[in-house]
Amino acid sequence: MALDLVALLEQRQTRRQFEKPLDDTTLGEILWLACRNRSARPSVFGPDQESRVHPSAGAMHPIHILLARETGPWLRYDPLEHALIELPHSGASAAAGRRAASSLVELEHGTLIGLVAEPGKTAAKYEHPESLVWRDAGVVLGYLSLMAEALGLAFCPLGTTGQPYLTEYLPGSSALQAVGLAVVSAA
Repeated sequence: MALDLVALLEQRQTRRQFEKPLDDTTLGEILWLACRNRSARPSVFGPDQESRVHPSAGAMHPIHILLARETGPWLRYDPLEHALIELPHSGASAAAGRRAASSLVELEHGTLIGLVAEPGKTAAKYEHPESLVWRDAGVVLGYLSLMAEALGLAFCPLGTTGQPYLTEYLPGSSALQAVGLAVVSAA
C-alpha cells in the first residue's frame, strides 16, 4: 500500500465513535505496523536491545501493549511472535478497565488499548529513566494513532494512565507501571 505521509498527517484526527468492532485481521495489521519487533540483540545492560518500527530510548522498548475487547481477559501483544497472549485471571480487571474508560468516552464496540511500562528495562541503561519511559509511551501512542488513520480506523488516546486496571492482576505487577489508555475500532 503506497501512502502519502503528508496527506496522512494532514487528515489524522481523533475519532471517538466506536460503533464497529475490529476483526482479528485489522487488529493484527495495526499492531504489526505500529509495534512489531524487527530484531533483537543481547545487551550489556541485561534486557535485549530491540529494533521495532518505533524508536525507544536506548532501544530498550519498555512499553507493553495490553488489549481488552468487549468481553474477556486482558490480552498482551507479543511483538516478537506477533501474537496475542491471554493473561489468566484478568477478566475482572479488563472489565473494570473498560468501565473506567467508559466514563471518559463511550466505548461501544471499541477495543481498549493499555500501555504498561517496564521501567526496569530503561533503568538498566539510564540513571534517571522516568521521563524516557513516558516519552516512549507517547511515541507508541503516536504510532498507533498514525497507523489507525492509515487503516481508516477510529482511534482515541484517553487522558488517563489506566492504573490500577492495567497492573493490579498481572504477575510481577510491582515492576510495572500503567502509562496510558486508548481506544480503537473499525470506523
